[in-house]
Amino acid sequence: MTIIDRYIIKTLLVSIFLSLFVILSLYGFIALADSFKFIGRGTFNVYDAFYSTALSMPRRMYDLFPFSVLLGAITGLGTLNSNKELIAIRAAGVSTQRILLPVIFMAIILTIFMFMVGEYIIPVTEKVASKHWTQQVHDVTSNVSEETVWVREKNNFIKFNTLLNDDTLRDINIYSFNDDKTLKVHSHAQSAYYDGQNWILKNVRQVFFTENKIVKNEIKLAKWPTLLNSEIIETIHSELLSLSASGLYHYALFLERNHLSSQKYWLLFWNKIFSPLSITAMLLLAVPLAFNSSRTANQGIRLIISVAIGVSYTLINKIVSQSGLIYNVPPFISAGFVTILCLFLAFFLIKRIF
Repeated sequence: MTIIDRYIIKTLLVSIFLSLFVILSLYGFIALADSFKFIGRGTFNVYDAFYSTALSMPRRMYDLFPFSVLLGAITGLGTLNSNKELIAIRAAGVSTQRILLPVIFMAIILTIFMFMVGEYIIPVTEKVASKHWTQQVHDVTSNVSEETVWVREKNNFIKFNTLLNDDTLRDINIYSFNDDKTLKVHSHAQSAYYDGQNWILKNVRQVFFTENKIVKNEIKLAKWPTLLNSEIIETIHSELLSLSASGLYHYALFLERNHLSSQKYWLLFWNKIFSPLSITAMLLLAVPLAFNSSRTANQGIRLIISVAIGVSYTLINKIVSQSGLIYNVPPFISAGFVTILCLFLAFFLIKRIF
C-alpha cells in the first residue's frame, strides 16, 4: 500500500466517521429525549434513560452506516477533487483506475466491519437493553433465543415458543411457584391472543400441585392475569428481530417446521446479508458522483446530493422489502433488489467516467 493509498483511505475514513458521528449524535439526542418519558414508571430513572440510549447506539449506527458512508465518501472525495489533489495524484503518474483500489479496499473492510457489528454486537446490546427496560419499567424479566422466549413475572415463569405478528402467542407454558419455590401450578395453552386489555388463553390444560394430590383441569378459554401487555410484547418482539443472521435463519426454519408463516423472518435474514453490501454500493456510487462534480462545487451542494440519494435509497429499499411481503415475492429478491441495482448503477457510472 503506497502513501497515496493511505492518504485516500485516511481522508475517506475521517469524512465517513465524522458524518456518522454527527448523524448518530442527532439521533442519540432524539432517542434520549424519548426515553425521558418513561422516567417515573416502575424504577426507571435518569441513569436508566442514558443507559438504554447508549445500548441502542450500535443498532442505530448499523442502520445509519450506509447513509453515513455515502455522505462521507462524497464529501471526502469531493474535497480532494475541489482541492485539485486528485489532479496532482494523476499528474504523478497514478491512473484513475488505480485510485479506485484504495476505495474498493476500504469498501471491503467496512462491509466486513458492518457484518461483524450486526452479527455479534447488536444481538448482545439489544438483548441487554430489552431486559433492562422491561425489568426497570415493568418489573418483568425476559430471555429470547432462536426458538424460545422465557419471561419471569414475580413468582411466575412463562415460556412460549412462537410470537406472531398479530400479538398472538403459541405453545405457552406458565409455571407458578409458591414463596418457598415449590411448583404450585403448571398451565399449558395452545395459543393466546391480546384483546387490548387482557390475554385470552385458548385450550388450557392445568395441573395443580398440592401436598396430598395432583389435580388436572381443562379450560377452553381463560383470561390470563399478567403484567405482560402489548408494549412488553413489542419490546420482546424487537429483541427477536435483532437476532443475528444465524439466529434468524434457525428461527425461520423453526417456524417452517411448525407450519407457520416464516416469510418475514426470511426477509430479515436476507436483509442482514445484504445490508453490509449496501456499504460497498454506497461507497462505489460516491466515486463517480465526486469525480464528476465540478471542482468549484461547494460542500453544500454535495451535502444535498448525498442526503437526496441516501434518503431515496432508504425509502425505496423499505418499500420494495415490505411490498415483497404483501405480494409474496421471494425474500432473497425483495431484500437484495435495491442494493444490487445500486451496485450495477455504480459500476455503470464508473465505467462511463473512467
